Amino acid sequence: MPVILARVDQRLIHGIVVNQWAAETKAGRYMVIDDEVSQDEALKASMRLSKPAGTGMSIINTDKAIHNFRNGNYDSQKVFVLVKEPSTLIQLLDAGIKIPKVNVGIIFDEDGRKNISKFVSVNEQEVKDFKEIEKRGVPCSIQYVPNDQEVDIKKLI
Repeated sequence: MPVILARVDQRLIHGIVVNQWAAETKAGRYMVIDDEVSQDEALKASMRLSKPAGTGMSIINTDKAIHNFRNGNYDSQKVFVLVKEPSTLIQLLDAGIKIPKVNVGIIFDEDGRKNISKFVSVNEQEVKDFKEIEKRGVPCSIQYVPNDQEVDIKKLI
């Protein structure tokens, strides 16, 4: 199974992901899946600068990610998936992509979201999406850095 962890983090690639989570996951590929970010060449270039040495990075839209997974492009790699919204993960699951676990790092407190932890706020749709992901047998937990204790998202939503 190529996906070793999926993380919902609205900052996508940042210091904590490339330093602390890199050591924790030992991922060989970081895959940012975002339909908007995948079209922004300047942002993609800056994200690529931060990837850990010796790893690969893909910054692609959801359809291309699904195509690449189905095509077996990552079968020999350990892939750490990064998305801004849990709805993207549902699209992957709908396409038959196996996700063993979802880690929630940062969802900003904006646009009417309700704060459920220090770094995570959710709206009604995101609550539904996390419940749907859990219903499909994929555990979801909030954990900002690997040394933090995992908190089952079900307890907070």
